[in-house]
Amino acid sequence: MIPFDLHTHCTLSFDGESEAEDMVKRAVRLGMKHYALTDHVDLGEFPDPEFDLEATVNGARELIPALREKYADSTELLYGVELGQATQDCKTAERLLRENDYDFVIGSLHNIKKHNDFYFLDYSEMDVRKLLSGYFTELLDLASYCEYDVLGHITYPLRYIVGEYGADVDMSEYGRIIDAILTAAISRGKGIEINTSGLRQKYGRTFPDADIVRRCRELGGRILTIGSDAHRADDLGKGIAEGIKLAKDCGFTEIAVFRKREPHFICI
Repeated sequence: MIPFDLHTHCTLSFDGESEAEDMVKRAVRLGMKHYALTDHVDLGEFPDPEFDLEATVNGARELIPALREKYADSTELLYGVELGQATQDCKTAERLLRENDYDFVIGSLHNIKKHNDFYFLDYSEMDVRKLLSGYFTELLDLASYCEYDVLGHITYPLRYIVGEYGADVDMSEYGRIIDAILTAAISRGKGIEINTSGLRQKYGRTFPDADIVRRCRELGGRILTIGSDAHRADDLGKGIAEGIKLAKDCGFTEIAVFRKREPHFICI
């Protein structure tokens, strides 16, 4: 039994592989009491040419209420969104949140200003230290000024820089700014997530790993969610058990589930 998965994508996302209802059916088979669909709404300078922002937003608005009603006796389906790069298009981000009655908003950063998604970068030709400094600086802006409920996969670039490219990164170099990011989120009543996708990738760890999750707790953080970042039904729930153990090891006793943008806490 897997109690929840709070970061997932279906074909409403440009990179999703499974239909929304197939994702919900899988959540039901896994025994999830709480399940969130959080499809990509990526803003900024480098939109995917296949991504139709309005189609994704409108599709979720139409699909999720019907699925929620259909499967109400089996799981609590939460209407979420992964809002990417809000720092790069604040007006659109504000409009989308004003016009849609989301339960849950993940604020994430897949690329920094004047750069493409970290997935596409050639790290052999880049200053990795400078790139990471730029990422954490922009993430601090997002944490401090943008609207979200939790910060998503806050060490996302390591998936490629460490996991794929194999660079050796000393994360202690970024300790001060990571503390500032966590403090900004906590002071605003926001949280972070444990994103378990790294456990099934070359990186082999969660985003973020235990050091940052533990530091969040030390700084007074209470709001924590856990999500697989599954883009297909077969990956749903993967790593959630490991994420729960990590949360406990770092001092958390509860996980937040959001309804109408308000956190409700469940014991782990």
